[in-house]
Amino acid sequence: MIDIVAVSDDEKAIKNKDKKTYDLLIGCGDLSPGYMDYMANEFKARFNIIIHGNHDEKYFKNPYIDENEKFSKIYKGFFVLNHGIINVKKYIKKDVCIAGFSGALSYGKPPFHFSEKDVTKLKRDLSIKMLLKRQNSLDIMVSHTPPLIKNTLEKYDRYHQPSEKLTEIFNKYSPKLWLYGHLHRNYAFQQFDFLLKKEGKETYLINSEPVKFIKYDEINKKVVSIKNIKEIKTTTVIFK
Repeated sequence: MIDIVAVSDDEKAIKNKDKKTYDLLIGCGDLSPGYMDYMANEFKARFNIIIHGNHDEKYFKNPYIDENEKFSKIYKGFFVLNHGIINVKKYIKKDVCIAGFSGALSYGKPPFHFSEKDVTKLKRDLSIKMLLKRQNSLDIMVSHTPPLIKNTLEKYDRYHQPSEKLTEIFNKYSPKLWLYGHLHRNYAFQQFDFLLKKEGKETYLINSEPVKFIKYDEINKKVVSIKNIKEIKTTTVIFK
């Protein structure tokens, strides 16, 4: 069993009141280096992962030097998955494959912004990398922008539009857990957390703003629990 803390967008002073040990701290974008340093010190996770949101560009020098699949020089102690994949077994001794993709679907430069063509390239790259790494399945997908999946998110403007092409990654890999940010309660009141059921497979599509605490069974490949302050309620979407 692994314990995960996931955060995005809203910098709340979250406390580890029980002084619990966590396996993974995952930042889903639009969070400052200072805040992520605070979270790393507060939760002391065994491994830290970050992707970037569209507002994170201001923390980097221009031109941006890609830090993909390596530890960041700006977000100290965080492994960057701008458009990459990692199995964290080396770091937490548990077999969990995680993919990440940074940015918002908007005009601008990667990794803080992306086009649907960039997602097509990601899909191709993931296929190659999973083959090379001998990964048969994807446990967790982390993106700032959510996929555009029928009967899930309904309220958004053109600056917070979900990605149609990211849906192709959902269809191909059916990750057990998909963490995202970007769309949150400051913009629209709606359901943000879903349990997607398709052809006998389940994916939890979960908004990580401001924080989610997740238990994941890496042996049986299933999400056990998801909490904010209390247990969250998901809307179930079944695809025939």
